[in-house]
Amino acid sequence: MNDINSFLSWKTYLFSIAYRITGSYADSEDIVQESYLKWLSLDTSNIHNPKSYLGSVVARLAFDLLKKASRKKETYIGPYLPEPIPEIMEGVDEEKINYAFLVILETLNPFERAVFILRESFDFDFQTIAKVVGKNPTYCRKLLSRAKQALKSRKKKFEPDPKLHAKLFLEFSLACAKQDTKSLSLLLQEDVVAYSDGGGKVHAARIPIPGIIRVTTLLKQTTKKISDPSQVYFGYANQTPAVIGYNPDGKPIFVQMFTVNGGKIDQIFNIVNPEKLKGFQNLNQLRKLGYIRKPNLFAFVLITLKKKIVSLFDLAFRSIQKNSS
Repeated sequence: MNDINSFLSWKTYLFSIAYRITGSYADSEDIVQESYLKWLSLDTSNIHNPKSYLGSVVARLAFDLLKKASRKKETYIGPYLPEPIPEIMEGVDEEKINYAFLVILETLNPFERAVFILRESFDFDFQTIAKVVGKNPTYCRKLLSRAKQALKSRKKKFEPDPKLHAKLFLEFSLACAKQDTKSLSLLLQEDVVAYSDGGGKVHAARIPIPGIIRVTTLLKQTTKKISDPSQVYFGYANQTPAVIGYNPDGKPIFVQMFTVNGGKIDQIFNIVNPEKLKGFQNLNQLRKLGYIRKPNLFAFVLITLKKKIVSLFDLAFRSIQKNSS
């Protein structure tokens, strides 16, 4: 029998390949399982580099699934967003894991995406990539160049200082919880856009919602629908601060993230399609592992106090200006 422990040591690596290519947690789990069954049935005596061999197997399975999924996306109801995961995978460039980057990858066709991921994230040679996508190495080099150019034209500096993102995340969450339209407006860019992925499974906006007024209205409406605020958790999805909501039965009902540009929020992602929340299903385990946690009330208190202090200083300064004039 083949070494099961060896396969398990490669599981994270194999999952990373499948997930970067497909953008689906559930499909990636299935692909890894399929590669495991294939591994058990093989005579590996002539396989000199099992990790590389299995990586190629997973890449082919993921690419085939990506091509099928691209056809389904054409009839998908509403905006299509990648499936978020709570785990922070190791051994991969952080930029390639970031959720906003996964969203940008959706703009590539299946060939461009697979070639880009396999070369840039996992350093596959072009001979291997060519076998995965069914093209010759020269054409794969052209696909890589085309993918890089496409991403360069679409990519923004969406990664702020982590402290700034964390600060905005807390202020955004507090403003939503308090239904504070004024505070929300101050956190958003003028051209902010909110995307909601319900996939026709649950009620969600079927088109992107642009602009401060419409987005703040949407956020207030969706926040009101949370029947039990105690079932809201904070965590990280694809290395991005996220709000995760559960129903009273402990089933995930939404994951919400945003990107920052110019010191303010410019894109908000709401994933509510139940089929895309499978990575957050085991609430107790995620809490135990520390992937999600209850909101820090002390941090909220500090934010509120800070705002009050700033307001008092502002009033005092205005009073001094008025008296001096």
